[in-house]
Amino acid sequence: MKPKLALLALASTFIGCGVGHAADAPPFKLIRSEESYAYLAGKPGSGLDSLRYIPLGPDAYVSLGGEARLRMDSFEAPRFGVGGAQGDLYGLGRLLFSADMHLGSRVRIYGQLGLHRELEKKSPLAVSDRNGVDAQVAFIDVTPDGDRRWRLRLGRQEMTFNTTQRFVSVREGPNVRQSFDGVRVTRQAGDLRLEAFYLHPVTIQTGAFDDSSNRDQQFYGVYASKALSEAVVLDVYAFELDRDGVRYGAVRGDERRASYGARLAGKRGAIDYEAEGVIQDGRFAGRDIRAWAGSVGGGYTLARAWSPRAGLRFDAGSGDADADDNRLGTFNPLFPKGSYFNETGLTSWSNLVAFRPSLGLAPRRDVSLELSYLLRWRQTGDDAVYLQPSTSLAPVGPERSKAVGDAIQLDATWLVNRNLKLQGQLVHQSAGDAVRAMGGHSVDFAMLIVQARF
Repeated sequence: MKPKLALLALASTFIGCGVGHAADAPPFKLIRSEESYAYLAGKPGSGLDSLRYIPLGPDAYVSLGGEARLRMDSFEAPRFGVGGAQGDLYGLGRLLFSADMHLGSRVRIYGQLGLHRELEKKSPLAVSDRNGVDAQVAFIDVTPDGDRRWRLRLGRQEMTFNTTQRFVSVREGPNVRQSFDGVRVTRQAGDLRLEAFYLHPVTIQTGAFDDSSNRDQQFYGVYASKALSEAVVLDVYAFELDRDGVRYGAVRGDERRASYGARLAGKRGAIDYEAEGVIQDGRFAGRDIRAWAGSVGGGYTLARAWSPRAGLRFDAGSGDADADDNRLGTFNPLFPKGSYFNETGLTSWSNLVAFRPSLGLAPRRDVSLELSYLLRWRQTGDDAVYLQPSTSLAPVGPERSKAVGDAIQLDATWLVNRNLKLQGQLVHQSAGDAVRAMGGHSVDFAMLIVQARF
């Protein structure tokens, strides 16, 4: 059987099977290694969830888990059709299998294997579309003297610091998620969390067991999160991203970029709010880096049927206003959440001004709907239009219009049960003057994801 057909057959079998679970089972987490199934000790398992706690001896057990995901995309014109990009209808298949071994209170070993395939994709493959069987995650946790306030993690790991995932994310939308190799230390003391890390992003190769650390990139820093009250959280952080041989416009060189940021999120009654700001400095190819980004938004949820929520968000990231001076002003979003704006990949943080009103509805506890409208401009007409994660659509030309175009978007999610989730998105993206000057045009996009986990 061909690999693509085998992947489809296995995923379809997994998705279609019945998967029972304990009545008090918690929901799955975005990062599966953050789940704990110690509560199942001494309890009878049911269905596939009986694999979540396999005792090995006193205070030792193994937990098994997995995922099968099929994503189907219909993209009328990738890259706004610039460069002759043609419409495409294709699938992305992901299979994951994990094993989590706890050896007492001091040592934990976690591993996750992944297999990723694109299905009938005609347009050029993204680096995250395909990967042979490889270690998606493989780390060891050491807790000195069993003190769970401290944790040392060594190896390949996924990482995010908050639910928004603006600038450090697991890259859930694309097929292959973002992993890092290195060391991470966490200190949890009551409502204060401190983290320090030194990591290399993982370079994806298409063969089996050939992914490796990207030694041309180093990502390190510290992150602190403090609960100011039951409903308010303040985060502050300092990151350094060093990259060799990267390109901005026509210039190629080494980048040494520091990011200093803060985030405040909270809720008061029916109102939720969040704000985050980042400034960046450093050096690139002999030029000073001076860049910034910010986001502020919130919503109001009515205590009515379907829990309607009216939301509003403003996002902005700096561009480079003068390519001939001794400064680089283009914001680097680091390792961003690609689906933060939508799943098309047509909107990046670099050289961005975006305004997004939205209306959310929850017809049932397991169903959510959101209709939104995204208005987008270039922060400066002297810099490029950027796609995800920070790739210029075309070289900067004589057209200085800032209008990139508006997008109307409908999102829907149905959590069929604990193990099965359906997710869809429809987007119509118009082309503003800046895109039309590059030969681009409006785009229609549709996506459906079927995801099963145990």
